[in-house]
Amino acid sequence: MPREAESVGVEASRIETGNAKAIDLIPESCGSVAVGCTDVAGIVQSVIESSGRLRAEHIELQGTVAELEADQRKVAEASDEARILSERAIERLGHGSELIHSSLGQITQLLELVDTLTTHVTGFAAAMEQVRRSSQEIDAIAETTNILALNATIEAMRAGDAGRTFAVVANEVKSLANETRRATDEIAKTVDNLGEEAGQVIGKIEAGAKASKEAKSSVASIESTLTGVTELVEEVDKQNDQIARSTSTISDHVERVQSVLRSYDEAAIESETRLSEAHGRMEDLEMTASEMFDRFVKAELSPEDSLMVDRARQVAAEITELTERALEAGELNAARLFDRDYVPIEGSNPVRFRNTLMDWAHEHWRPILDETTASDHRFQAAACTDVNGYLPTHLTKHSQEPTGDVSIDTKNCRNGRKIFDPIDKRAKRSTDPYMMAVYRQEGDGTNYVVVRNIYVPLVINGQRWGDFELAYVL
Repeated sequence: MPREAESVGVEASRIETGNAKAIDLIPESCGSVAVGCTDVAGIVQSVIESSGRLRAEHIELQGTVAELEADQRKVAEASDEARILSERAIERLGHGSELIHSSLGQITQLLELVDTLTTHVTGFAAAMEQVRRSSQEIDAIAETTNILALNATIEAMRAGDAGRTFAVVANEVKSLANETRRATDEIAKTVDNLGEEAGQVIGKIEAGAKASKEAKSSVASIESTLTGVTELVEEVDKQNDQIARSTSTISDHVERVQSVLRSYDEAAIESETRLSEAHGRMEDLEMTASEMFDRFVKAELSPEDSLMVDRARQVAAEITELTERALEAGELNAARLFDRDYVPIEGSNPVRFRNTLMDWAHEHWRPILDETTASDHRFQAAACTDVNGYLPTHLTKHSQEPTGDVSIDTKNCRNGRKIFDPIDKRAKRSTDPYMMAVYRQEGDGTNYVVVRNIYVPLVINGQRWGDFELAYVL
């Protein structure tokens, strides 16, 4: 062979070998793109969910701030009302203080009048006592005069006719003395009566004076108390004014906070909108990449994935054969197999459902699923999902009893779940012998694993039940 022809043949061989290697890399690259898109879409979705939670907390914070503003308004209104009441109280207390001062002046005048009356009554009593003493002296003189008149009468009688004129005079003197004594007796009685009445008046005046002094002391105490109360009310009024100023300042701060929150809310909504658009585009790109990956695998350009497809189809055939035998033997009926009445399991979180197929699927399908995943360390999960994304059973490790912990139950209590993502819906619409996809497999709700997934239709007695799914990593 000529050297030039040999050289061309070697070069052609190199080109073919290079093309083969490039073709081998295409499905891998496509899978990587799909994995990357899925991962990014998942991250964007997480960011959207986080933004949603933050915005929910932000809305709650806005509500709290609004409540704070309402409370501030109430405080301001109460402060204004308290200030008005304080001003009214100060005004009324001032008026009351003026009345008390006026009353004290009147009481002081009354006490002075009582003191004057006491002085006059005391002087009157002294004069009455002097009258009593003078009356007693007059009575003594009248008594003496009476005795003298009696003696004169006796002497006049001894003198006979010569003393008759003198006897007449003596009788008159005696009569005058008796009249004088009667007059002095009347004066004494009158003075005694006046003295008693004067004593009673003096006692009442003294009692009134004492009561007036006590009233004056009480009124003075009231005046002092009112002065203290007025000072306290004035202090309260000052504090209310300070509260009003502070409330106004706080209201300004609250308004600024609300303005910031409104701006944040607008920015968050805009960001969420853009993120949603980005997420939608990433999902579209993810679907496109999965579709490309699906086509490359179906074109048998990825031997390793093709081997996984063969294994998935074998397991699907095994499940189909087992189920059709059970139907033929009467161990299972079509109504139970195709039961779409999903009854929520009370208290489950995430929500799980039960139907009449669940127990049979646990007993007959679960062992096959467990055996399949145990046969190759690259297998991440195996499941049977009906046309609505319902999983009547799952692997034993994912069919545990609930604990009440959401993250643990999300990972370990997957039997009875309904998982129906866009890629799952696409698979259910597909009529191909199988469909390839790449997606993020849910873990505990926070952590995910990006896997390749094979959907193989489960057609039982000519009717599509759903799909057998096999998730794996290479």
